[in-house]
Amino acid sequence: MAMEQAGLNDTTVAERILMLYDLLSAHLPYEPHWWPIFSADQPFEVVVGAVLVQQTRWEAVEAAVLRLIGRGWLAPAALASADTGELAALIRPCAFPSQKAPGLQAIARHLLAHHGGDAAALLRQGRADARRELLALPRVGRETADTIMLYAGHHPLFIVDAYARRLFDRLGVLPELDVLRMPYDALQDAVERPFAGWAGPIADAPTPHAFFWRLHALIDEACIHHCLTTPRCNLPGARRSFAEQRKCAEHCVGCAGCPLRGVCRAYRAA
Repeated sequence: MAMEQAGLNDTTVAERILMLYDLLSAHLPYEPHWWPIFSADQPFEVVVGAVLVQQTRWEAVEAAVLRLIGRGWLAPAALASADTGELAALIRPCAFPSQKAPGLQAIARHLLAHHGGDAAALLRQGRADARRELLALPRVGRETADTIMLYAGHHPLFIVDAYARRLFDRLGVLPELDVLRMPYDALQDAVERPFAGWAGPIADAPTPHAFFWRLHALIDEACIHHCLTTPRCNLPGARRSFAEQRKCAEHCVGCAGCPLRGVCRAYRAA
């Protein structure tokens, strides 16, 4: 609806998204460690990480996940029965630990009660049903639900996070729309609709799920290395240190600046 009101068509939007994807993909090598998995239960670890990362740097999330594994608590049954105060202390300095700890335990209890403790079983539902169930859980909003569904459930969808809004606004990817303020679902629909009929490869991604996984990773990488709050347009990408040392290790090594400068509305206007 937002696209139709703005006079946009699916072909135009697809071309813009694919141009962004190609420029970033050429600059940032494929990153298999974008969401590092430290445990045997990948779906549940993604659920926990998606909650912990709210208002928190990923480095702190990685460290918290490793501490949970060390205590034997990164499993639904163990997490549900853990002491809540000890759990809050263990996940600190992730933001809002006193709220996230009981929220994570409630999620674990829900999985135990309705899915035998198997997060993958919840995510095997159709997109609408899985999203509805996730949104009914504590500490899970639209972005968190979609993050879980993309990374743990392999649902092809676009995550509307703060990085995506920032990058789209600065580049002018959808200049006809107010991407900073428009509703979450409206912006998600504007990006997904042009690719709704695609069943095979998109760009260098073999499936629509792989494309949206890679697109989200590339957008976030661009905002980690170059399109920061204070942008590094003409500078090498900022460096971050992660528990998974291979994460981002090959990105922006000796680069001369943001690969999006040539198509960036904000850069041209500066």
